[in-house]
Amino acid sequence: MNHNVWKSFAAHEVSHSVAHYLTTLHDLHRSHGYARVSDVARELQVTKGSVSVQMKHLKEKGFVIEDENRFLQLTELGESVAKEVKYNRDVLIRFMSTVLGLAPEQAETDACKIEHLLNTQTSRQILALVQLLQSDDADAKKLVKRFKNFEFRCPSMAECKLCDEQCLNEVEPCSRMSSLDAAPLE
Repeated sequence: MNHNVWKSFAAHEVSHSVAHYLTTLHDLHRSHGYARVSDVARELQVTKGSVSVQMKHLKEKGFVIEDENRFLQLTELGESVAKEVKYNRDVLIRFMSTVLGLAPEQAETDACKIEHLLNTQTSRQILALVQLLQSDDADAKKLVKRFKNFEFRCPSMAECKLCDEQCLNEVEPCSRMSSLDAAPLE
């Protein structure tokens, strides 16, 4: 395992919570033309105190400013991050629902978990794959059909091109991970 990967993840300045606050501010401005602490709290179903604490953090990071009337505004940086997170979310939802065949609710939940972690190049490549697979290209249509009918089977470790030290199919995912999906945001 590349030990620098987890360090870069930990150093990522846009956490799951930050992503939700920034996209909520973006959405409130688009729909209402303004955003206040109470509006964000209502939208995210958290306390005004939690929003105030997070806004202080976001102001320090240069994502948000607050005017003399206590209206919250995204900075250019905050707006840019919010748009990238929303783009990543939309691309991931499209990929998971149309290519992987996940139910829309599951695709949205899973996209939400990783939307803030992808870089733009990765999202664009995923989108390009979705576009190819949804195109009229004969080979792409064959691949989509083949994937829909594909039954996952693990070959022997010697023949497997995916697994290195352990068969990925034999690794048991943590059963408590699905219960974390409903964890509250604060």
